[in-house]
Amino acid sequence: MEIKQYGNTTGTKIILLFYKILGYKIPAFIVNFIALYYTITTTSVKKVLQSYYSHLGIKLDLKQYFKHIRFFSFSIFDRFISRTNPYEIKIDKVNSKDFYKLSNGGIILLSHFGGWAIAANAFKDDKLPTVNIVMKESTKENLKKVEKKEVRNNEKHVHIIDLKIGGLVSNIKIANALMDNEIVAFMADRVIDPLKTVAVNFLNEKVNFNKTPFDIAIKTKKPIMAIFIVNIGLQHYKLTVININPKNKTTKSLAQSYANILEKLIKKYPEQWYNFYDFFKQQGVNNNNDNRQHNTNIL
Repeated sequence: MEIKQYGNTTGTKIILLFYKILGYKIPAFIVNFIALYYTITTTSVKKVLQSYYSHLGIKLDLKQYFKHIRFFSFSIFDRFISRTNPYEIKIDKVNSKDFYKLSNGGIILLSHFGGWAIAANAFKDDKLPTVNIVMKESTKENLKKVEKKEVRNNEKHVHIIDLKIGGLVSNIKIANALMDNEIVAFMADRVIDPLKTVAVNFLNEKVNFNKTPFDIAIKTKKPIMAIFIVNIGLQHYKLTVININPKNKTTKSLAQSYANILEKLIKKYPEQWYNFYDFFKQQGVNNNNDNRQHNTNIL
């Protein structure tokens, strides 16, 4: 699948410089104008979001589209801020005690919904196992350099297993992490390997989710949890941990349980869905040119 990015390293550096000099509120105000600019210029993204909003029964007019892009803009801005100064972002935790069931390792399900990248900083004062995030790294190299300059000490316990290294190597890294009682996090809502999918009912349609984390949970009997973090106000997020018991479940039923949870949250926070491609066109399973993913780094 092709990942299309709208990245602006200079803009990111300027916003972060403003933050360091002026604090949070002035650069946050500027983010609104950045969101407005991309609302006007990214018509292709609006077009692919039409399908998503039609499944929700919501009209995607210009106002709704701006709201969507604004939430996404702040998810990126706050991601950087949470790395620079995690105490700047308030995070309310729901069922966080369940997270400590992963003290001997386990599986986390993430999704391209809400401020998932901020989750790594939500447990900033806690001693937890290393978290290995399995994903296909698509951030531009120049943007990654900017991010690395903002890394905090506790993030040395957060590693990326980049799927670009190949299936065999990444599988070995995942297996080693679980054997070492570490945490492995997967992006459950996006298909990377068309051979590793599981069909679920989602927003009144059959769609494919990433099969791998559910297979691993059943085979290893490791605890599996979904983590969602949503923006509920300026500098304010809510993190919810949901324990999903894999006992006596099949891969399909476990995936459906997760899909039901995600659907419920999406209906409550529709503007915080950040899969900027037509999710309902087999999600790139056919790997054709009509199924391009838009990962819009807009700062």
